[in-house]
Formats: sequence, C-alpha cells, structure tokens
Amino acid sequence: MPPLVLVPAAALLVFLLFLGFHSIYRPMLLGALSGALCFFLFALLAVRPVESRAGQTAWCTVTVETDAEPSYQEGSLRGTLHVTQCGGETADFRMTCDSFPGASPGERFTARFQIEELENSIYLMTYKSRGVYLQAEYLGGYTSETPSHALRFSLLALRRELAGALRYWMPDEEGELEAAVLLGHKNALRDSVQDTFRTAGISHLLAVSGLHVTLLCGIFSFGYRRRFFRPFILLRAVLVLFYMFLTGLPVSVLRAGIVFLLSLAGDFFLQPSDPLTSTGVAALLIGLQNAYAPCDVGFQLSFCAVLGVQLAGTAVQWEQNAAAEKLSRFPEPLTEAFWRLAENLQVAVLASLATLPVLVAQGMTASGVSVLSNLLVVWMLQFALQLGMLILAFSVVPFLAPLAHMASLVLSLWLHWMIALAEWCAGLPLAQVDLPRRYTLLVLAVLALLAVLFWKRKRLLLYLPAAALCAILAVALGVRAQQDVVRILMVGASNNPSAVCIQNGRALVLFRGGQSNLRAVTTCLAEHGAPELTMLIDLRQAPSDLDFGTSQIVCVEELSEFSTLPVLDGLTLDLYHKGSGNLAVLGAGDRHVAVMAGNIRLVQPVSVDVLCAAGALSESVRADSIVYCSASPSWLEKATDETLLYSFSDPVITIRPGHSMIFEEVEHVALQ
Repeated sequence: MPPLVLVPAAALLVFLLFLGFHSIYRPMLLGALSGALCFFLFALLAVRPVESRAGQTAWCTVTVETDAEPSYQEGSLRGTLHVTQCGGETADFRMTCDSFPGASPGERFTARFQIEELENSIYLMTYKSRGVYLQAEYLGGYTSETPSHALRFSLLALRRELAGALRYWMPDEEGELEAAVLLGHKNALRDSVQDTFRTAGISHLLAVSGLHVTLLCGIFSFGYRRRFFRPFILLRAVLVLFYMFLTGLPVSVLRAGIVFLLSLAGDFFLQPSDPLTSTGVAALLIGLQNAYAPCDVGFQLSFCAVLGVQLAGTAVQWEQNAAAEKLSRFPEPLTEAFWRLAENLQVAVLASLATLPVLVAQGMTASGVSVLSNLLVVWMLQFALQLGMLILAFSVVPFLAPLAHMASLVLSLWLHWMIALAEWCAGLPLAQVDLPRRYTLLVLAVLALLAVLFWKRKRLLLYLPAAALCAILAVALGVRAQQDVVRILMVGASNNPSAVCIQNGRALVLFRGGQSNLRAVTTCLAEHGAPELTMLIDLRQAPSDLDFGTSQIVCVEELSEFSTLPVLDGLTLDLYHKGSGNLAVLGAGDRHVAVMAGNIRLVQPVSVDVLCAAGALSESVRADSIVYCSASPSWLEKATDETLLYSFSDPVITIRPGHSMIFEEVEHVALQ
C-alpha cells in the first residue's frame, strides 16, 4: 500500500491495540484487523497471480475497454486491454498499453505483447484501483476478432449518442458542459471550462456524483406515502441502476448509487435508513471487489465530501434543537429560510474542509473561494439536469422538435450564466491558493488533534475560536517561512521538461519542449496560486512564437554567447548560447541550478549544484546532482560521480537562499 495509506493505517492499528482492552474499542480493532487481512488475501489471491505474468512475451486475445482514447500514433489507441486468452490459455486480467491498433472500445483482436510490471508512476495506484496490475507493449501480429457485445460497450455508445444530441441542440461550450454534468461525458469538454470550474472549487459538478444521482432520481419521488408508492420506489431503483451503468460506474456514482438503493430499500420496507451506515456499507462493498479501490483519488474525495455533508446535516439538527425556543417567536417561513441558508453554508464549508486534506496530499488544486462558488452555482445544477433530460426526451419525437428548441435555448442561457458565475469566482484574488503540501498537512493534523481533545472534554463550542486562532497563527508562520524561498518545478514531457521557478508570488519559466510542455507550464502556474509571470526564457534551438501572456520572452538563440539577467528577487540568471545547445543557470545565493537544451559545448565547463536533465548530458556542465524524469535516459550508464535523483512525478527543488536546498518527489538511484 502507498505510504499515504499505510502510515495512518498502521498508527490507527497500534492505537487500537493499545486501547483494545476496553470493550468500546474492540469493534474498531476487529474492523482494522479484518481490513488488513482482506487486503493481504486480496493481494495474495487476486493480484500476485496476475503480476506473476510479468516478463512474458505472449500471444494474447484482448478486448479494448471503455477508457480507450487516441494514442500519439495515428490510427492507434491507448488504454486498458481485457485479456481473455494468454499464451493459448484462458485468462481474465487487465493490462494497460500505450499504443495498439484500434478505432473504438469493444474491438477484439489477437496480437503479440511484451508484458511487464506497472512502472512506479503517479498513475500506479489509479491503475490498481481499476483492477489493472500489468502494462504491455504491442509487438505486432494483429489479427481481428469478433467485436464484443457486452452491455458496457452498448451503454458507452448510447452515452456518446446522447452527448452528441445535446451538443447538436445547443452551442458548443454549453452543449459540452451539459454532456459532462448529465452524462459524465467529458471527452469533448474544453480545457478552459475545466480549468475555470477547478479554480472556482466546483469541479465536482463536472463529475457525476451523489448530487447528480439524488437530483435526477428525486424527480420520481412524488408517489411516496401514497397508495401505490412501492411501484414508484421500484421505478426509482431501476432508474438509479440504469444511470449508474450509463455513466460507466465511476466510484462517485457507485458510492452514491449504493447509498440511494439502500435508502430506497428502507422506504420499501418502511424502515428507517441511516446515511452514515449506508455510506460505510458502500465503502465496504467497493473495497471488497478491489482492495486497492480506497487508493483512488476519486474514492477519497467522494467519501470525504459525503462525510462532510453528513456532518453538516447533523450539526444543523443539533443547532435547531438548541435554538428552538429562541427562534420560536419568529415567523415560520423566516426560520425555515434561515435554517435552509445555514444548512447550505455549513454543507459548503464542511465538504470543502473534508476534501482539503486529500487535495493537498495528492498535490491537487485547492480553491480559496470554493464555499462562495458552491453557494452561487450548485443550486443551478438541478434545473440544468432536468432541462437536459427534457431536451433528450423531446428530440426523440420529431413533432416535439419545437419544444426541444425552446428547452435548449433556455438551458443554453442557464448554462451561460453558470459559466459566467464560475468565471467570476475563479477571477477573485483568493481563488488560486498555493498551499505547501507538508506544512499544510501538519497544520490540519494539529487542528484535528485539537478537535479530539476538545471533544473529549466536551468543549466543542470552544474549539471554533481555538481552531481559528491556531489557523491564523499557522498562516502567519507559513507566510514568514516562505519569504524569499525559491521553488523550482520540473513539468511537462518526462524526457524534456520545462522548469518553473516561483519566488514571492512571482514566476520565471525556463521553457523547452513543445505544445504539451506549454500546457503543462500553464497548468502548473494555475495550480500554484497563479504567480505573476515576469519572464519566459525560451531555450529551444528552433523557437516558434509563444503566446504566453507575457511580453518579456527571451529567446536564447538570439543572444550572444554569454549574458546575465537579474530575475525575481535577488536572483541571477546566466545564459549560454554555443553551437548546438543553450544553457540557463539560475543562481540563488550560493546555489546554482542549470537547465540545458541540446548539447552545449563551452570552452570552460560550468559547475553547478543541480542539473535538471533532459535527453542528453554535456561535458561542459558539471553537476553535483542530476534530477531527471525519464525512466531510462540514454546517458544514465555514463553518469559516474553525480548524485542521481529520479522522479516519476513533477520533482520540486526548494532553495532557501543562504541556507538549505531540499529535493521533493524524488528517489535516489544507485547504478549497478
């Protein structure tokens, strides 16, 4: 299991063992031990037999799964392959492949593959949470087989057809958004809309979740407590199941669907249902079918968010009981509006706080305006979902086309306003917050410990001012500690990444690579608080025009052989241009970090502390440490005295000028 899961789990297990003598902790201890045993058995019986096939070269009959998408090679796909025969024997496992012949999911073919273990990358746990434990390289020998007619491929085709119908009746941007929120079809959704919703803290609206399931299936709740209410319950259950399978059974929908079905079962048998227990049952069922499911980010965000929502509901009930006498003298409509507003506010706050540790731990974007944007935008979702269903229903019957036109016009205006509100929230000063990962997790852990202590002493009301004071102090200390600190992030293509240097809310980009690197740099800046871009240094040997939102773009190819520029706050940048390569050396105090494009040849070699390596090394650059992202660069065997630091994610070099230099997201490599 990954350290993020293993360390807290081990700490909880030790804590429960220490308290296991008390009867109140025995169920928790039994649950922790049972979970560890289930994970061990799953790894032994389900995962290890599949991983034992690593290292084989075999003829396999495979089915292209629903996550397949166009690969970097024309006419090929990449994604998950379901293996039904391997080496002439019946098989049943999944493997991922970066490039294989194909046009669409559901195709079956036989070919020769080199099967290997999954490489250690940021997607490792995502693959395992989907039941993929191997990776493969296509070697040729393609032979087409009869396509699969499984239900999931028919539903995928239906989802694409429905998404196309929505885009037909609506403008491009609004149609893409409606297809995403109603059907979970985000393939055509443009990056600008996704970035806007992510910055505003409402990206959960783009992923079908419990909110969508509840709003859609609640349409058929009008038969409850009437004579024929049970048929309506069955109708809602069928609708939930159909919607779950139509959207492809993502974790968020699976969790919401199970909880909703349990609630319907309680209504059917006239028994009360408990949301917290239902959520626990959903987590148990999802975890039993794949013990790696909790390692998926979607699982963590979905369950943390719903726990925050349930906590908000409990808090509102407690507040209503405590303030019943004081508010009894006010008119009932006024008190109902007050409690509705209080509940919506607390749901937004607690759901955001519950998901914050996951976002920070996974290196994802946290928004400082998520509470405001949720209050302004989320209420618009129900009308958007219902109008989308009406458009699809009207479009089926030809003589109802005028009604489809009217509904699409209203929905387009509605979604236009939704996007405008999201853009306004995303443009606020605190929308993009750059939270230091380890420090933020430490502060959250301290706040959680304080909550436990105040709860033990039954002083929860005093916890709020204490937590606020602690948070203010932590922010002040964090801002002071980050003053003048330089963070260098390597982002983009693993074999040729760019470097983004951030200091005191300002940024410098050392650019190399192509369009993918341009997109990666833009995303990196957005995820780190949108610092002011002061300068972009183009290290490419064949530079093309860059539209990067800054007028100060320096092309090294156009400079003399050596030049020096002052950058950021007290830093220097030495630029070298010679022959077939360009070199930039950033000086922060007594530390020097180099980024090279091509293979520069200088009369006198340059000595640096760190080289952010790409596809080649040069004898003109002597580095104490080399940071690289490509799994097996061609120069790796030639490295001798340098400290090699490999990163499968985006490595970060943190420099406190005149003091320390820290490497994050890297691992030391020892050459054999």
